[in-house]
Amino acid sequence: MRLKYSVSNWIYGEEGLESLCAKLKRFGYDGIELMGEPERYSPKEVKRLCADHGLEVLSIAGIYPWPTEERDLSNPDPKVRQRAVDYLRRCCDLAAEVGAPLVIVVPSAVGKTVPVGNPRDERGWEEAVQLEWGHAVESLRAAAEHAEATGVLLAVEPINRYETFLINTAAQGLRFISEVGSKAVKLHLDSFHMNIEESDLAGAIRQAKGVLANFHVADSNRQAVGRGHIDFKGLIAALYEIDYRGALALEPLPPVPDPYMAVRFSRYRDLLDIYLKESIERLKRYEAEVHERRGQ
Repeated sequence: MRLKYSVSNWIYGEEGLESLCAKLKRFGYDGIELMGEPERYSPKEVKRLCADHGLEVLSIAGIYPWPTEERDLSNPDPKVRQRAVDYLRRCCDLAAEVGAPLVIVVPSAVGKTVPVGNPRDERGWEEAVQLEWGHAVESLRAAAEHAEATGVLLAVEPINRYETFLINTAAQGLRFISEVGSKAVKLHLDSFHMNIEESDLAGAIRQAKGVLANFHVADSNRQAVGRGHIDFKGLIAALYEIDYRGALALEPLPPVPDPYMAVRFSRYRDLLDIYLKESIERLKRYEAEVHERRGQ
């Protein structure tokens, strides 16, 4: 067993795919995670660039920024939900065309920290959350039919409470997946969000055995591995314990509060390159130590 390493290209904003692929090859990555913007890519060109640089497309990162009328799978408005399902179907088509095994799904838009209608009392809040949870389950069931037909997985990502209200922990994600009830719906975890929400990060990974399909990597401050306090060696050991076969997709960000603004700041491009180099060197060292300890 050996982990694969990739980088989510959305953190580089508008930087061209060709220059980014060259960087990833130079730094020693195995692949790339493409931003889920199907209209942005020519699948033929993506495959050519990956072949030229010895890379694979290891995942598609669905993009769900709030506010949105297009990509909110839990929205009470059925027209909004339908557009979000259609978006996921297009992402599945892109994944199938470029050979990516999965699409990351956030069931409620990122940045949406309260249910639609902004309930301000306990009963109203609980009813609104339950309603949007049910809508999200129905939306994922609909999208999963297309995912199954295209041979692509949908990987549900829990996001910390300061960015979404609906699914924050691995346990909630697993319950949600169980309710969707599709073999095409799995779990995605992110070390940055886990550091906020999970009391035991390695334990959450073990809890996800058999269901975990993809993993985002950034340290506790959302920067490069080693610049925060997450025990990545322990996380890698837990991934080995559950026989994890997915990728580690690097997603560090510069120190700007709004992640969608952070990726637009061209002055941080060199810092991102440093982050990627530091991160893969440290992760590969930790993986080698785990190998040695396990006698593999």
